[in-house]
Amino acid sequence: MKRAFIAVDLVNDFVTGRFGSAKAVQVAERAAELLGKISGREEIIFTLDTHIPNDPEFRVWGEHCLIGTEQSELYPPLEGIVGYRIRKRHYDAFFQTDLDGYLRARDITDLVIFGISSDICVQHTCAGAFFNNYRAVVVEDLCAAIDQGHHLEAMKFIQRNYGFQAVDSISVFRR
Repeated sequence: MKRAFIAVDLVNDFVTGRFGSAKAVQVAERAAELLGKISGREEIIFTLDTHIPNDPEFRVWGEHCLIGTEQSELYPPLEGIVGYRIRKRHYDAFFQTDLDGYLRARDITDLVIFGISSDICVQHTCAGAFFNNYRAVVVEDLCAAIDQGHHLEAMKFIQRNYGFQAVDSISVFRR
């Protein structure tokens, strides 16, 4: 078993910007603390939600994470952490990115997935992981959504449909 940590969209617009919240800040700060301890020793991948002008997704969510702006950049406390950065335009970090190829080139079989938003990009990235035959867990206390009810629904959906267990950060990072 070789694992990688996938930090989904801990970008400024989702932490302190347009879709940010106190919970998102808490999640990003805790992720920075924990990832900092394993930086350079474990495989870490940061996905960065990044959109082009007039992106079709803006019809649903409005303009956010526009390419070339600070809003699409990693939340500052995470910047010094060693990890591969993947820019993505869609909810699923596997869709039209090099994530799968990157993981396979490193013989990664197991994923630790967390980030923002539980019910959108985290959930869809879990789908991508499942359909690409990875084993995974979701770190529930390192996930946030705009609505806590949606977060809880997403955790149940991920467990029910992909068989990925929800775990806490203490159990994953003590290894």
